[in-house]
Amino acid sequence: RGLAGEDTPATTTTTTSNTNTAIAAEDGIKPPEQQPVAGSMGATLWSLLSSKLGGDVLMAGISLPSWLYEPLSILQRQAEMVEYGEVLTKASLSADPVERLAYTAGFAVSGYSATQRYKPNFNPLLGETFEYVDKRCNTRFFAEQVSHHPPISALHVTNEDNWVFFQNSSPTTKFLGNCLDLDTKGNSHVIFPKWGDHYSYTNPQCTRIHNIIFGTMWIEHFGTLSIKSMDGELSCTINFRKSGLFQGTQFKVEGFIEDRTGKKLVKLEGRWDEGLEGKWLEDTATVKKGETRTLWVIAKDTFLHDEYNFTQYTKSLNDFDSELKKIVLPTDSRRRLDRQYLEQNDTDIATYWKKIIEDKQRQDRKNRAIQWEPMWFKKDENNGNIWTYNGGYWEQREEKLQLLREGKDVSKLLRPPQVIGLACDFTSYELTNDDVNTDQDNATDTATDTTTFTTTDSDHKDDTDTETELEGWSETKLNNQQEQQNDVIETLTEAVEVVV
Repeated sequence: RGLAGEDTPATTTTTTSNTNTAIAAEDGIKPPEQQPVAGSMGATLWSLLSSKLGGDVLMAGISLPSWLYEPLSILQRQAEMVEYGEVLTKASLSADPVERLAYTAGFAVSGYSATQRYKPNFNPLLGETFEYVDKRCNTRFFAEQVSHHPPISALHVTNEDNWVFFQNSSPTTKFLGNCLDLDTKGNSHVIFPKWGDHYSYTNPQCTRIHNIIFGTMWIEHFGTLSIKSMDGELSCTINFRKSGLFQGTQFKVEGFIEDRTGKKLVKLEGRWDEGLEGKWLEDTATVKKGETRTLWVIAKDTFLHDEYNFTQYTKSLNDFDSELKKIVLPTDSRRRLDRQYLEQNDTDIATYWKKIIEDKQRQDRKNRAIQWEPMWFKKDENNGNIWTYNGGYWEQREEKLQLLREGKDVSKLLRPPQVIGLACDFTSYELTNDDVNTDQDNATDTATDTTTFTTTDSDHKDDTDTETELEGWSETKLNNQQEQQNDVIETLTEAVEVVV
């Protein structure tokens, strides 16, 4: 479906351009051999992506309809990497550096277990943030979109005094016809303050989603995950096997932990969708040669088997009770109206708000006179490719929570003036949405469902009257907003007419 509920033409292409043919000949890229079923997800994707064969779809400026997505932003999706944060906690309790690295390897592999879903996530806006507190183990996650072109997300996670995890990712893609390759280009770091350990690792070189146009979709990761201690004493290499002719090779991972001389200390084996085990090849500080350790195993019955195949943890990333609404930043991903309406299965209004938000971001970019400075992260002084956490967010959050409980003013806390009125200020859309809902209700003869903007023919007033009322509302309510925001009412009127 397109904007306001229109059916997206499910056109397909039987031939490619000369340029695409040349790319195919050079790189082995080719369009799907069979045509997708008209109206299917594959047909929609092919109609949108066929001209981008061999290109990076993230940089192509393509806006997909919301029904293709799952109701999470990429920042929320990144929080799934620490679903098994207790593995790092277990590592932090060991006095054996080899065992600590082994559990760190288990944690690194565990982050891929949540990738068994194929729908994309909403691209974060510049300045968008997401916070999450895992109450099971008091792990605190915070992320910010620090760059839009190229897209760069920075995140910082802590678990009391046990460990710190931070990562930057700047993904690129390559559309290959019936599959899509993704390189997250992530640089991850794990620190155990008690022991002075600092590990860094890179992700496998490729994530490939097969059969996105025709056939049954499935995903694989292949390449090398390399973990190194910053002091150079230990290293770990894990090979994510590429699928071959035999089913048994799918999802397998294997590798070794070595000392600085290259001596193999622990053999690692498992599957990224199930778990990882380590077998000690040499005696270490706390583990004897020949012993095995389960370094990570996926939780039983973890998937909810709902529409999106979320885990319980993933579902909780969208929890947004009344207290959280008073606390979190105006830029928090939970506040996105496109995401909220998609979660409510209202794809038409989700697509409508997605377009409004994207257009507002384009207008912000045109109006920006100086380079954007992230609120909560800064470039590392010694390595300009790494964004590090400034600090201060969680302290402000605690202060705000305490003042709220005392009934005091909190207007100056967690409300950076730099973002107010920008595309990433999702509270401005919430206000507009509430006001539009109210006026739309007043503009009908009988009660209208203001949650989904749905009316019946008998409820809908004369189009001219409705347009006049909404124009009057626009003049009084939106006079101080950006030009793009002022177009909300006109677009909404068109949307309502199509829905009716």
